[in-house]
Amino acid sequence: MVDIKNGTAVITGGGSGIGRSLAFALAKASPTKDRRITRIVVADMRSEPAEQVVRELLDLGVQAKAVACDISDEAEVRSLAHETEAAFGQVDLLFNVAGVTLLGKLHETSAKDIEWLFSVNVFGVCHMVRFFMPLLKRAATAGAAHIVNVSSGFGLAMPSMGPVQPSAYAGTKHALVGLSDAMRKELEADRIGVSVVCPGVVNTNAWNSMSFRQERFGGPREGSVASKERIEKWGQNPDETAQLILSGISRGDFFILPLSGEGQKSMRAEIEARYTELRGVLDRDH
Repeated sequence: MVDIKNGTAVITGGGSGIGRSLAFALAKASPTKDRRITRIVVADMRSEPAEQVVRELLDLGVQAKAVACDISDEAEVRSLAHETEAAFGQVDLLFNVAGVTLLGKLHETSAKDIEWLFSVNVFGVCHMVRFFMPLLKRAATAGAAHIVNVSSGFGLAMPSMGPVQPSAYAGTKHALVGLSDAMRKELEADRIGVSVVCPGVVNTNAWNSMSFRQERFGGPREGSVASKERIEKWGQNPDETAQLILSGISRGDFFILPLSGEGQKSMRAEIEARYTELRGVLDRDH
C-alpha cells in the first residue's frame, strides 16, 4: 500500500472542493518537521484557485506546484505530466478529482452538454492515467503507487429521483466505476493500486461547474440557485470527505464510500435495492 505521508501527489480539480481538501489533508498528514518530503501538484482548469491553494500549502511546509490544466484536452494533460516529471520525477498518488455536473433528463440534454460531461468526467480521467502511467510505474518500482478516481454515489445506484434527473451525469460516473474495476486488475502486477470514490452529496461548487465550461462545449453559464441551495443544505463537508478518502486509501480499499450518518443509510438502501433486483433476475426460473 502506498504511503500517503511521503511522496508526490497530483490532484486534479485541486483548486476547490474535494480536491482542495485532499491537498490540505495530505499536507497535514505528517508532523510539521517532516512535511518537506511531501510534494503536491495542484492542477485545476482555473489558475488562480490552484495558485491560492499552493500558497497555503507552502505555508504549511510542503513542496507544492500549481498547474493550469483542462483535463479534457489531451495536449494539456501531456504538458501537466511533463511539468510534474520535471519538478518531482515521479508520482506516488494520482487523484482524479476534477469533474463537472449537469442535471437533466437525457432526451432534454443537448449533444454538446453530453459531450462536455463525458469529455471531462471520463475522457479526462483516461488522459490522466495514460500520460501519468510512466511516472506511477517509476514510483511503484521503489515501493507502490496508487490511483484514486472520484466517481459518485450515482455510479453505484440510482436513488429515488425526485427533482434530480442526472442521466448523462450518472452515465459518466458509472463509466468511472467500470474503468477503475478493470484497471485494478490490469495494474496489480505493476504494484499500482486503484480506488474508486463514490461520495454522496458534498458541499462544493459542483453546482456551478457550468460557469467555467469551455467554449467548444457551449461556453459558460451560471448554475441554478436551487442546485446551490440543495447542495448547501444536504452536502457533506469536503474536509470530512477528504479524511475518509485518505483512510480508505491507507486501508487499501477499492471502493471508498466517504459517507457518514444519513448518507451511509441512504446509500445502503439504494445499493441493496439495485442488487436485490439483480439477484431476483438471476434466481428467476427461466
